[in-house]
Amino acid sequence: MNQEFPSFGAYTDYGKLNAVIVGSADGLALPPFNPTLHHYNDEVQAALKACGEQSLDVREAMPQRWEKTAEQLDNLAALYEANGVRVFRPRSYTTEERRYLADLQPGASLLYPADPVYTVGKHYIEVNIRRAYRRKEVFPLRDIVSPLLESDAETHQVVMPPAQPFTPSSSGPGPYLEGGDIICYRNHLFVGESDIATNRSGTRWLEDYIGPFGYQVHPMPMKGSILHLLGTMVLVREGLLLLYRDELDCDLPDVLGDWEVIDITESEARAYATVGVSLDDSRYILPSGLERVAEALARRGVEPIEIEYDYVSYWGGCVSCSTHAISRDP
Repeated sequence: MNQEFPSFGAYTDYGKLNAVIVGSADGLALPPFNPTLHHYNDEVQAALKACGEQSLDVREAMPQRWEKTAEQLDNLAALYEANGVRVFRPRSYTTEERRYLADLQPGASLLYPADPVYTVGKHYIEVNIRRAYRRKEVFPLRDIVSPLLESDAETHQVVMPPAQPFTPSSSGPGPYLEGGDIICYRNHLFVGESDIATNRSGTRWLEDYIGPFGYQVHPMPMKGSILHLLGTMVLVREGLLLLYRDELDCDLPDVLGDWEVIDITESEARAYATVGVSLDDSRYILPSGLERVAEALARRGVEPIEIEYDYVSYWGGCVSCSTHAISRDP
């Protein structure tokens, strides 16, 4: 692993990847069930219902599944390091952090560091996740990133105005903006909007903040059967993208109008075909079991790098959710 940190900043989702934060299974506790948690699978929903008003301590309730989840996260970190990518991992929560917003929704997770923050260019943005139990994730991540920001005079750190407290925690006006809903292409940001993650208030806030720096924000309304835009679309390299069209409630933005599209099926989308990570514009990490998608990429000169990730994805996210890119080449 390189001792000298690469330049902080990310400019496209397929520029050469230099440094990442990879999630952790430490302290994973899922919140009590409510109907807004429909993105969890049936087995998880049943376990949450059985806990009543208490959060589900995954390591205690499902020890073997927790161990496999931790192992697959470690394997992802090792894969990055084997490809010359520097890897950071979040520390554990403090007692005070675990209690943060527990009156709105108890629970804690560090699995998916791509959701509570977003890096675009030299801007590090702490955003607002709809589910209150996940809003505390910014604190362990801040400990990793703050020294890197302080060492670079060109960086910007901004914290989104907090979402208005509301019960249930995922309702109300927000504003809500989630990292998994944002896709970057040069000075264009594509932002998924739905009633289960980012809302229009969140998109407007992002536009107000980032617009003066030369970025154009493209709202992309979604139907809400898939949690994030990254579960529907991924830019693999210049001129090539994977897309599950049926989830979009809009056309592709004009800037992507002449790109080649590899259309994927609903089952491939739900198997997280678009929730992979590009090491660069010719190598794409994706979960195993997606042979047709892997072959389609290979035919177009993109090497598919498959990884076993079923235990991590069991909790509702995949490779890109577990990966926050903090250094990518333009």
